Amino acid sequence: MSKIGKAFMSLVLDKKAREALQNTTQKPSPSTVKPQAPQPSVKQRLDSKLEEVQNRPAQNTSPSRQQLIQDAIRVRASKQEVLSDLSQEQRLKLQVLAMKAMMPNKSNDRDN
Repeated sequence: MSKIGKAFMSLVLDKKAREALQNTTQKPSPSTVKPQAPQPSVKQRLDSKLEEVQNRPAQNTSPSRQQLIQDAIRVRASKQEVLSDLSQEQRLKLQVLAMKAMMPNKSNDRDN
């Protein structure tokens, strides 16, 4: 550490804090460092968690609820097929139209 850094530390930190900081900044000797097992990448961890969640048996769901979920998935898939038939320009126009429909009407907000 530079002289300026040490001088600044002496102004700001007390002796115990300086010693603690110096102890944490000192690198441990190679003999005390334990080799660590390689960590899986974030993508691998996410993929494994996703697989775990997808393969988890349905808990606390009644058969009627499971049927309702399956019906909703089928309806969504059929609606998605309709959107896939649109051109990129048509999809963009539809998206803009939906955004405008979801935005509050500012002229009505001023009147109220």
